[in-house]
Amino acid sequence: MRISRRKFLIGLAAAGGTLALSRPSLPFFGEQDFELLVIGDSLIAGQGLIEKDRSYNLFKDWLETEFFKGKRNVNLMNHSHSGASLFLAEREIEGLKKGNRDPKKAYHKEVNFSFPSISAQVEIAADEYKAKGLDAIDVDMVLMSGSLTDITSKKILDAFDRYGPLHKLIEKHCYEGMFRFLETATNVFPSAVFTIVSYFPMVSKKSSSGEIYNAVLELYDYPGFTKPILNNIVTKQFFKILHNRLNKRSRIFYEESSEAIKKAIKRINEKNGRLSAVFVESPIPVDRSFETKDSLLWGMGKKGRADDDMYDIRVEECGKAFKDIEDLDLPYGKRFCELSGIGHPNPEGARLYAEAIANKIKELSQKGVFRVPQT
Repeated sequence: MRISRRKFLIGLAAAGGTLALSRPSLPFFGEQDFELLVIGDSLIAGQGLIEKDRSYNLFKDWLETEFFKGKRNVNLMNHSHSGASLFLAEREIEGLKKGNRDPKKAYHKEVNFSFPSISAQVEIAADEYKAKGLDAIDVDMVLMSGSLTDITSKKILDAFDRYGPLHKLIEKHCYEGMFRFLETATNVFPSAVFTIVSYFPMVSKKSSSGEIYNAVLELYDYPGFTKPILNNIVTKQFFKILHNRLNKRSRIFYEESSEAIKKAIKRINEKNGRLSAVFVESPIPVDRSFETKDSLLWGMGKKGRADDDMYDIRVEECGKAFKDIEDLDLPYGKRFCELSGIGHPNPEGARLYAEAIANKIKELSQKGVFRVPQT
């Protein structure tokens, strides 16, 4: 058994009850491997990207070569996948139960099923570490994203809905749900810093109304012969009005989800009396959101194809997955699965996320949470 490490712990400052970053309680063991766990939804999973372009792999490479300067290996365990929610909804729990299906069964990471949930991913990872002869306390860092799927992108971008329910859903899932998740997860991995990446602006005023409209037609699987009829000047003018509402709802979610997750992080750190979690701001600016001139997100391709690198593989894997659950009452759509790459960070966007995560680690190292190997 390896010596357990607690390099991310902090003390609770006496004055004002605020958290003060402290030096690691154990010396820096340069010869020991760094255990990095990745859990969460499609954002951190790198939907639509080939493996080498995914932000967690770029970050892992940076840790080994730049931060640890080759003096320490980084072991990556990844259980993130598209569609994962913090917790399964009641309908999903009932559907899986009636079908006698295991909610921890994993499909291809591009398939956007809610299960295994992010909570289940924690349990699965803990069991896997145990099987490897490691204690959960040996995990150094948990890199994750989560809570959007608990709301669903459909509800976030429902241009016909009122704004009030969206505010409440963000509070319920991004704050209350995230805190409930962290309460359990930080006890499972008590020495790890949960590094939670922010969501990004989905659409903006600079997004192309026409391209958004075409994406909606594809997502809802309108027959090909109807698209020229629907895609006319009247409907396009109407959609410009909807575009304004989409822009506002996107802004509400981006801004309020970030604040809600930060609030959950602050609360769990205060409750645990240590640095259990940190927040990484999105590096994607509003003017480079979906279908803008220099977008950092995957868009729609031609002939009903998503523009990402995993589209063909995803079509095949979604077909297999939906055949496997065809007898279950679950709220999933096959066409949404096939096109789920659109609106996710492309290779440049993923690289910026990796840099943002690395910058957060450098910031923490300057405050004494991490120690850089001495040359």
